[in-house]
Amino acid sequence: MARCLFIVQGEGKGHMSQALALKEYLLEEGHTVEAVYLGISNPDAVPAYFSENFPGILFTFRSPWFLRTPNRKGVYVGRTLMFNLLRSRIYIREFKRIRSKINTIRPDVVFNFYEMVGSLAMRKIDPGIKRIALGHHFYLHLNRSLCKEGPAWHRYLLQMHTNLIISSSDKVLALSFREEQGSSDIQVVPPLVRREFREMIHTPGKRYLVYLLNEGFFYELLMLARDLPGFQADLFTSLKPDMEIPKGITLHPFDAKKFSNLMASCRALISTAGFDTVAEAAYHGIPLAVIPAQNHFEQKCNGADITAKGIGVVVEQINQATLDKMTPKDPVMYRRWVDLAGEQIIKCIEE
Repeated sequence: MARCLFIVQGEGKGHMSQALALKEYLLEEGHTVEAVYLGISNPDAVPAYFSENFPGILFTFRSPWFLRTPNRKGVYVGRTLMFNLLRSRIYIREFKRIRSKINTIRPDVVFNFYEMVGSLAMRKIDPGIKRIALGHHFYLHLNRSLCKEGPAWHRYLLQMHTNLIISSSDKVLALSFREEQGSSDIQVVPPLVRREFREMIHTPGKRYLVYLLNEGFFYELLMLARDLPGFQADLFTSLKPDMEIPKGITLHPFDAKKFSNLMASCRALISTAGFDTVAEAAYHGIPLAVIPAQNHFEQKCNGADITAKGIGVVVEQINQATLDKMTPKDPVMYRRWVDLAGEQIIKCIEE
């Protein structure tokens, strides 16, 4: 039995979803999760669905985050870099605190879900503690042909971040939509999809499901709903608009259970270009369109990967043309790959 500790990046929902899925696989094999450290910008913003899954063992720490543009469709890269550099003393204090906690708990394995402050904490932990990093970013690091677009210095920053985590880990697992050859340093493994999504039975309905991390695209959806009679959608967003919501549009604060319930009957999914929502929808071949956040280099790379794997389409805005491009996919081969995730990651612990 392995005693595990998680360090999770809290920017967006994807890494938290991966941590929940990994917890399921670990518990099924008799392993335990002793503590979870979640890096966030606001300690009061931990989603209830996440905290409820780790009662008494969830702790937060301050971690870098993106500054968003005024139109809420993208991020500032240069300003984000300077803002977080000015806060570096806070992050130094945090990684020393996490390192001290790791050495006190002395787990058998520390899993790092692409957390930069966490990677610094892992650099000088006690010998004998296995350090495993996992995330889709490591697949992008392997397959750099997916990251050709965008400014070169954005590419350099992503590579620098990824290399920092690789150098702080004993083993690196690259989550990938498809089985491929890894390298001497990086092993390719399937996406981590939670049980409720794997066991879900998808029956296509009439309503679109929309998850927008960058809420500026929300207004395009409203314009589409006004111009397209009969358009119906469930929209998960933290935005509270001061305008009339068209008939057929229902707003929801993010709730993991409600999201999976609505995915089971959605007509198609529209999302910003993260990895995990796409991985969940692709398990059932749900028609999919993704919108990379503006100036967000990683999401452009994700979009290129989604297109290359034939999982969905990448669009720049939400309109009728977006809806016309969305078609169902055959999920059989992808589903077989995802179903190997637990077996492959558990094997990494026991090697």
